[in-house]
Amino acid sequence: MSDPRIPIANIYYMFCYAWDRFEQAKATDVGAEPSPDLPNLLARVLLAGVRNLIRRGLDRGYQPKVEELATVRGRIEIDASLSLQAQRIRRLACEFDELSHDVLHNRIIKASMLRLAGVRSLEPDLAHELRAASRTLRDVTDMRLTGADFARVQLHRNNAYYDFLLRVCRLAFDLMLPNADGNGFQFQDILRDERKMALVFESFVRNFYRTEQTAFRVSPLQLRWDAIPISRDQTIVLPQMRTDIFLSSPTRRIIIDTKYYRDALQERFGSKTFRSENLYQLFSYLKNAEAIGPEFAGVEGMLLYPAVNHRVDAQYQIQGHAVRIVTIDLDQEWPGIEEGLRSLLQPPPTAAAA
Repeated sequence: MSDPRIPIANIYYMFCYAWDRFEQAKATDVGAEPSPDLPNLLARVLLAGVRNLIRRGLDRGYQPKVEELATVRGRIEIDASLSLQAQRIRRLACEFDELSHDVLHNRIIKASMLRLAGVRSLEPDLAHELRAASRTLRDVTDMRLTGADFARVQLHRNNAYYDFLLRVCRLAFDLMLPNADGNGFQFQDILRDERKMALVFESFVRNFYRTEQTAFRVSPLQLRWDAIPISRDQTIVLPQMRTDIFLSSPTRRIIIDTKYYRDALQERFGSKTFRSENLYQLFSYLKNAEAIGPEFAGVEGMLLYPAVNHRVDAQYQIQGHAVRIVTIDLDQEWPGIEEGLRSLLQPPPTAAAA
């Protein structure tokens, strides 16, 4: 976004909602001092999370190990054992599984702490604490972290508490670029990645409404085109439409389409207008939803943008549908964002008057 003013803490909370881990994020103590930027905030979260892990006890898993032993343990490595015998060494090479902290998720966390400690903008005290915390994982192997490592982690019910911390590590990994001199890292500006932030904003709004209100059920909604084929060639079918967020209650249904742009408005011929393609898309959802049944005859539509440069709240009745084009101000204290999102679910003026 141009000239973004979203507070660092709000960016973090948006990601936590998008991960469906907001309650866990709130329970993580990151200290009383506000962080000046995202690297310092993620470093504080990672430090707090690692300290909690150590108090709780690091997860362990069975790791394969080969040792030269005087007695048999596990499986004998024949070739290696014969080599020992040829050297008149009265031992056997045995391969066995042993419980160890040296599992992939612990390696990722250790590597992430060391990478973050190399960010030049990081507060020196935080960098020192990260390196010190990494040394407490002395029986965890150092590794060169890659994006593929995160996909190889397999969590289960007994170690699901690692999920939040691994997501923090992944976010830090995705945003870090090596410096040109190869010494340390620098952070990308996440707000300028509109494609990634569009997905985060959509997931944030969906999970917020799923967890923070009870009047509506939040569920997926797939729509088919209200179309009748008139040609014989049916080898190519019309694509289905998938709405970003669908809220339903016994009396109301709302389709919310979230968008993330530098500006909710566009300029044409010297005047500001709404983005026509967004309105066309929403209206297509509303009209084709009517074909589902009479309960969708008055389905409402909402285009929701984050507010940075302009605040917008426009409401219309378009061919029997209440349509709202609105922004949510992310440049405010988090309780104000929560209240703003809840207020968007109030009935539109025409519905209240009826």
